[in-house]
Amino acid sequence: MNRRGALTVLAFLVAGGAIGSFVAAWLHNSPTPITAVASGEQGAGGGPVVDIKVSTVAAVMQGDHPNWVGYLPTTFFKVPPNATVRMTIDQQDTPTGLRNEYLGLVRGTIGNSMTVYTSDPSAGGVTGKTMQAIDPTLAAHTFSVPGLGVSVPLPGVDASNPKNTDNFVQFSFKVPASGIYHWQCFVPCGAGTLYGLGGPMQTLGYMDGQIEVGP
Repeated sequence: MNRRGALTVLAFLVAGGAIGSFVAAWLHNSPTPITAVASGEQGAGGGPVVDIKVSTVAAVMQGDHPNWVGYLPTTFFKVPPNATVRMTIDQQDTPTGLRNEYLGLVRGTIGNSMTVYTSDPSAGGVTGKTMQAIDPTLAAHTFSVPGLGVSVPLPGVDASNPKNTDNFVQFSFKVPASGIYHWQCFVPCGAGTLYGLGGPMQTLGYMDGQIEVGP
């Protein structure tokens, strides 16, 4: 092998090592997922009903990008096989609006619907409004899982409302026996980035996450 060939091979080895180190570091540092809480209920067609609760905020106030919008406490979820996942999202952000009106429809959830409350439904004594779509200009975020056909628009909080007024959005969807499914927000809420689609919109732990299905 001549000198040029040897240098080329060395460059590939160095690049491969760097990529391997990056992947290993990412896996090592990936956050601990939320493990869905069993409700004791059985879903239609079998499988447990489990609960996951998260919040959406205008600024996460932690980590490397405290001013980025995000879901808290994490965007990594673990759920059991064949479960019905009941999501409750405490939506605290104001509207940004959707560029694609189709995303204003609730799709892939049980009944293709969601229920919106003005206070935490787990506290009891509250009545929600069941909806199958919202005005796309009023969306703050979406919870969209393309691999499962799930997409839910999250209505924004009116900026004129009293402080600490939230929209609690609840919906359920089924997962299969196994797999890892990427989910993300499709509202262009990455303020200060190109078309609002950079930064938190492309970063796991902010507006991107994953659902791990397994025992």
